[in-house]
Amino acid sequence: MPKTIIPRFAKRAALVEATLDSLGELGPSGVHPADICEELGLSKALVNYHFGSRDGLVAEAMALGYERYVDLLEHAVGAAGTDAFERLMAFYETQVDWTINHAGLAAALNFPSTAAGLGVDVDPVIQQRLSSAGNRNFSNLVGLVGAARRSFGHDDDPSYVAALAAMIGWSCLGTSVWFAGGHAPTRDIGLRPRPDVALAFTRTLLRRLLAA
Repeated sequence: MPKTIIPRFAKRAALVEATLDSLGELGPSGVHPADICEELGLSKALVNYHFGSRDGLVAEAMALGYERYVDLLEHAVGAAGTDAFERLMAFYETQVDWTINHAGLAAALNFPSTAAGLGVDVDPVIQQRLSSAGNRNFSNLVGLVGAARRSFGHDDDPSYVAALAAMIGWSCLGTSVWFAGGHAPTRDIGLRPRPDVALAFTRTLLRRLLAA
């Protein structure tokens, strides 16, 4: 079956999208520009032309993937209704689900120096995009935690809420990575319940923490 001809103006975006798919499914080590270009029917020279190198292409895909991830969390919160605690849980549960289903991209974002094999110098434009999306994501989490605290009748102490949000954020990240990566040290000793069981337990813990 002949390949679809990609218009010249769309080639750069097509490379990024294909790389993002490869990252999410196979992880950073599975990103091979030559294979991606062959699949798309494009010249490998376009990778260097548009991105400077494989690292540049991977970094661009990482930035786009993370921006979409933050958008997804915002959408999930918006779809959760008006209950403050349920909105926070939508943020938490969606992050865990996303990481399980995009383990390769999560590895590249969380452990870039080892998982992605990227150089130490990230393009300042890419770094700014990642930082901007990261700041937006944490600001959203702080807002959700503050609203949940208020729903349990507590005053909104900004420093306490920020610290609590950071703790909840790390808990969420740890839970996400644990389930997505299979965590080799505990894989065979029965410490990992199903995600739905763990999230139900987390829901109880967070409710008690926010109400305390």
